[in-house]
Amino acid sequence: MIPRSANLTHSLEVRYYTDPLVFENERNGLLARIWPFTGHASDVANPGDYFTFKIARESLFCIRGHDGALRTFYNICQHRAHQRVTGSGSTRVVVCPYHAWAYELAGGVRSGHNLKPAGIDRSTVCLTSVCNENFHGFFVN
Repeated sequence: MIPRSANLTHSLEVRYYTDPLVFENERNGLLARIWPFTGHASDVANPGDYFTFKIARESLFCIRGHDGALRTFYNICQHRAHQRVTGSGSTRVVVCPYHAWAYELAGGVRSGHNLKPAGIDRSTVCLTSVCNENFHGFFVN
């Protein structure tokens, strides 16, 4: 039995935890403005080291470039929406497993089947980056 003098705490209505519309509003509002922790810089200590993660249904990956910079990119190929990398590891270049286009660690396209015959300007093809900041670890906006 709860004593009358006890302060009761109340939770939000169930819909705030389960309603897809509430999630979309949070995703486009709150989650688009905060800097959630995604991993620590030591997880990607060497050039080519990467790890993947999800924020609000978006697949992303963090990778350390040859220049030592930490970069975050959407983990979806613009060509066929295939995931580029999974889990964590190390790589010299990021290769799309669907069409084998290779991207530099800084995000620019390195090579790809039918780039020249299709008349695709390599300078316009790149990984889609996400703003990030290294503050005693690694955060993404």
